Amino acid sequence: MIFQSQYVDCSKSEQEFFELMSDMRNIPALLPEQVVNVKADYDTLSFTVQGMGNLALLVSQRIPNNLVQLVPTGKTPFQFTLSIKIAGMGNRCRVMYEIDADLNPLLAMMAKRPLQNLVEMMADKTVSL
Repeated sequence: MIFQSQYVDCSKSEQEFFELMSDMRNIPALLPEQVVNVKADYDTLSFTVQGMGNLALLVSQRIPNNLVQLVPTGKTPFQFTLSIKIAGMGNRCRVMYEIDADLNPLLAMMAKRPLQNLVEMMADKTVSL
């Protein structure tokens, strides 16, 4: 099941935004306030979502000025890929967030709204970066 935000405009160039999102220490600025206990380095990000548990992510792919992909490491209730897609527009860029999740029907019912809200919230926060 795929959850996508709309493309949003960012005042940074595609290279600047790619460099920012390539470093996992910058991702927490895009996450909701329910995310606590954040630990990050260049390639990994782990945190706790209050009331839901722990999650650890690892960069699986970086395509310069175009894409950053994250995948979970360790135990998760379902497998997914979080993609940060970047499109250049001169000295600005457009950004879209996508979660491709392997959900069974029961998980899909429970996770659909939170996952869609997450990508939309990340997009909203991108506008102010």
